[in-house]
Amino acid sequence: MDVNLRGELWDNDSADILRWWGWRDITAPMDIQAALDAADGEEVTLLINSPGGDMSVGLEIRSMLRRYTGKTTALFQGLGASAATLAATGCQVIQSEPGALLCYHNPAGGAEGDYRAMRRSAEALRNARDCILEVYTARGGGKTREELVSLMDKDIWISPTQAKEYGLIDEVVGLPGGEEDPAAFVAAAGGRIRLTAAMRQQYQDHLAAQRTARTAEETAIRALARLRALAHF
Repeated sequence: MDVNLRGELWDNDSADILRWWGWRDITAPMDIQAALDAADGEEVTLLINSPGGDMSVGLEIRSMLRRYTGKTTALFQGLGASAATLAATGCQVIQSEPGALLCYHNPAGGAEGDYRAMRRSAEALRNARDCILEVYTARGGGKTREELVSLMDKDIWISPTQAKEYGLIDEVVGLPGGEEDPAAFVAAAGGRIRLTAAMRQQYQDHLAAQRTARTAEETAIRALARLRALAHF
């Protein structure tokens, strides 16, 4: 059974809001969990074409895959970056199509405040990077921790063949024997979707309006039922 991991990774609540606004290329933990529940122990292949997104969402999906009872395989199809690479490590086998664009980089975040706040933010980001390194190195690869740190510092696209050399994937599928996959370079993807407070509020207003409409409909149905009962009294 194929399980799709498409677009940016968002938490469940934010995904509901973004889908209401019309975005479809997003994946939330609830999507993966629903697919795994439907697979019910059957062998699954996680099809990935994602620029990443929320680090904690990637790690949550990783845990879901690790706990799944059936065999799991991750397959990078077009783009595999950032948090999407974390999710993939939950699978027993990680594969990539030739020519896929892969990126393993440091986590990023924003902060404001005085120099102490900036120092705390920098330390927190280093700690988050170390958490990511623990995930990558847990699989056991061909490169040292220091070499992985250097790769993440570069923040560049690499080919599946290069990722295999780093021990970050297990195999490149569909390659002729002995032929290496050329490195691929493209312009960096654009900024992440901006989910504003106004969007959140309008979504809440939309839900409230739906609840009001349902309540009015249920009230009308009950009133009509009473009228019918009185007519036959």
